[in-house]
Amino acid sequence: MKYGSGAPLWGKSEGFSSEQQGRGSGELKNRYEGQSYQNSAAGSYKPPNVSGSKPEQQTQMMEDTLRTNYEAEGTAATVLSQMTTQRYQLQSAHDNVYDMRETTEKAKRELADLAAKTKRKKRRLQTIVALLAVTDMLLFLRILQCGGSFFCRHY
Repeated sequence: MKYGSGAPLWGKSEGFSSEQQGRGSGELKNRYEGQSYQNSAAGSYKPPNVSGSKPEQQTQMMEDTLRTNYEAEGTAATVLSQMTTQRYQLQSAHDNVYDMRETTEKAKRELADLAAKTKRKKRRLQTIVALLAVTDMLLFLRILQCGGSFFCRHY
């Protein structure tokens, strides 16, 4: 039986050592088998049914107490296992959120770099257009100055 599986350990003999199985007495070897009074269908408390001499009653009460204890330990182990699983799920979700934030920041930087590059290209094109406009204007003035010819002839 695996610890934390949710099954009560007191129902199986493989979960305990020989000391826990009743310290060698044949009478108490199977003391963990049986139904607890806390698992009643009505859900209300029903005291254990004890009969016999005083030592037998005390033995039955101890057996029932041990059964209840092992049930509680099994339940606690199950809850701990579930909480551990949830912890790993939350940690994984946290890591996913962190990765997503990191990716978003990287995308934001890349978009800003692209915008800056586009702005630089736009300025460069505007500068080229302005230089071509100035050159065109100078050439137009030269044509006017030379009387409609690009080459001026001075005789």
